[in-house]
Amino acid sequence: MTNKDSLNLYKEFFTDRDFERLDLFHLLAERYGIRSAVYPGSFVHITPSFVYPLTAYIDSDKRAKKFFADPGLADFIASRKLYPEEADFSCYPQSYFEEIPELLGRFDLLISQYAGFVSQHAKRYLRPGGYLLANNSHGDASMASIDEDFHLVAVVQGKDGSYRLTEKGLDSYMVPKKPVEITKALLEECQRGIGYTKAASMYVFQKAV
Repeated sequence: MTNKDSLNLYKEFFTDRDFERLDLFHLLAERYGIRSAVYPGSFVHITPSFVYPLTAYIDSDKRAKKFFADPGLADFIASRKLYPEEADFSCYPQSYFEEIPELLGRFDLLISQYAGFVSQHAKRYLRPGGYLLANNSHGDASMASIDEDFHLVAVVQGKDGSYRLTEKGLDSYMVPKKPVEITKALLEECQRGIGYTKAASMYVFQKAV
């Protein structure tokens, strides 16, 4: 039986705030054939497990460790999942800066949301040709845009319940408002995204093959 405190944590931070983003993960699955995802800095955002049969979460927060240790969590995911097979999910209660050898090159999707420069430390878990979903709150989309291992393939607009992908006119995105050379050192110093003339809610990059 799932601990009610665990479900309440998910409910408080994601369900009640209309921030599950279930439709977004489903949209990415349909468009890019995604079947697996790794999520550094996930906290207790288990929504990807409702869409992708294989998921791995990485977070050092003590609440997340307790949440994923709940023996009833598998039943909760089973009640929400959109695929026929049994869910395969795991949590690594540690910093995503540390390498996890068994995850190397295994995943179709790397999720980076409000957790720093995930793309730089966790791209090793993406298979060649895999995808990165990043927002720019902490500058990770900006970081990925100057990384030769990634190229922008789509932008995401909208909010929970109404997301859409745009794959055309990408040259008009990620153009700085101010004349500035975007470098890794600059982004690491400011720890936030660059202001762009045209911005998106999130950005989808593909890892080089």
